[in-house]
Amino acid sequence: MSMDPEFTARYLNEQDPDESPPGRSLDQEVGIGADPQVPEAPSLPEPEAPPYQALPDNWAETTQVVAAAPIAVPPPAARVDEQNRSLSAPARAAEGVGEYRETGARTRDPGADYTERRRLPQAPATPPRGFAGPGSADVGQALSGPMARAADEFVDYSQGPAAAHRPPSQPFSAAPPRVPAAPNNQLARSEAAPVWDASGSSFAHASNAPALRAEDVVAARKLPPEMGWRKAVHLGSAKTINLGAGPTEQRLRDQIDLIKTNIPGNYLIGVVSIRGGVGKTRTTAGVGTAYAIHRKNEPVLAIDANPTYGALGRLIDPTATASIREFLADNNLHSYPMARHYTGKNKPGLEVLAANQNVTNPFDLSPEAFQAVLGRVRRFYQLALVDCGPEIEHPVMQAVLSSVDSLLIVGTMNFDGAAAAETTIKWLAARSEYQALLRRSALVLNDVYDCADKDFMAKVRETIGQRVGGVTSIPWDKHLRDSPQLDWDALRRETQYAYLGVAAWLAQGFRSGRTALR
Repeated sequence: MSMDPEFTARYLNEQDPDESPPGRSLDQEVGIGADPQVPEAPSLPEPEAPPYQALPDNWAETTQVVAAAPIAVPPPAARVDEQNRSLSAPARAAEGVGEYRETGARTRDPGADYTERRRLPQAPATPPRGFAGPGSADVGQALSGPMARAADEFVDYSQGPAAAHRPPSQPFSAAPPRVPAAPNNQLARSEAAPVWDASGSSFAHASNAPALRAEDVVAARKLPPEMGWRKAVHLGSAKTINLGAGPTEQRLRDQIDLIKTNIPGNYLIGVVSIRGGVGKTRTTAGVGTAYAIHRKNEPVLAIDANPTYGALGRLIDPTATASIREFLADNNLHSYPMARHYTGKNKPGLEVLAANQNVTNPFDLSPEAFQAVLGRVRRFYQLALVDCGPEIEHPVMQAVLSSVDSLLIVGTMNFDGAAAAETTIKWLAARSEYQALLRRSALVLNDVYDCADKDFMAKVRETIGQRVGGVTSIPWDKHLRDSPQLDWDALRRETQYAYLGVAAWLAQGFRSGRTALR
């Protein structure tokens, strides 16, 4: 019975899936003869990361043993070439290879393949104990999974994976050497030197920090008062209540400290005025006595440079008989005791080198003679005051003004006396060599007529007082007006304080460089 060809071709010629294709020979069997065509590798699902599990200390050696274990070779009938390792698991099982196990490297990047198959879980939030990697970006994060190490080890993975973690396609190497444990179970520090940042510490602005003062940390002993009602309270309480010095007494103590300032050389103070009768000589004696009282360790000298019979010697020590003439005539003057033979001295200790008083034998005080006097005086006296005559145009005045370190310009507390002081200041200001000397000078107004006026004093300070270093006044004192000799103890307390104030103001220049150069 003949069959329809179309029916036969459609239904009877279909190949059984379990049978080999028609015309298949032994040379086309798998593993015999030519290699079979490799089907397209199916896509594999992404493997999930294994959960974190602590590994034993010999995990590196165990990993090597497992990786180096030989893989079972399939029988010849089921042997496949190196390129067939990408077959799917069901196809390999059907050909007798056994359970699917990928041992070869994939065709993708080995680094990416290693990352996929060795993906690490997230690091725990708690940093490892003792971790102190300076400059590291992983500070505060611990390693976990296969990268975890013991607390006393530290391995640098910045150059790539360790040998125990390389893919099987790469040659195996020995396990990385163990790093010696650091003391106190701390990890080994990096060789990079840490950067010291002191911006938030107390050393950030050490140059601007305030200096440590003794009075801030040590309680200073409070000196007992020596004047006023505070002294009465101190003595009345059997010295158990010490209120310390009041404002007036403290200011007086500060002035005395200035007066006692050391002089690195010699210091010469000139007392000038173009008019007589303004109290210039008494001012010289009063300020000089204030220095002598508080500078007891060294002699203080007052020099009478008035060429016309000055009265300074009589005002300080009426018993003094020698003068500048005898002082210059002695060519064997080599010591202070010998110089003291020609000077007078008052009770507080101020010495005076008087002017010539012999009217029958006048002495012409020339600039050369005055320079010779100063040459001898500076050998024995650090501090000296010069009382000048009223003739400011006298030749000796040029020698005086070129030698002094500061000036006292004397006037009176009325218009005539203030005008005389103003003329003296203008005369000095008109000469450039004396302009700097004015800034080291003080204007002193004596109240010889008992007519003190605060408004008048304020006006003087606003006008002529702007050209000098300071302005002050000596109050009216009956002793200064009537007594032919200056008695310090007979002066009013206000007068004594005024002289001390003038002496302290001038003492601010004792440490000047001009005196040290001499």
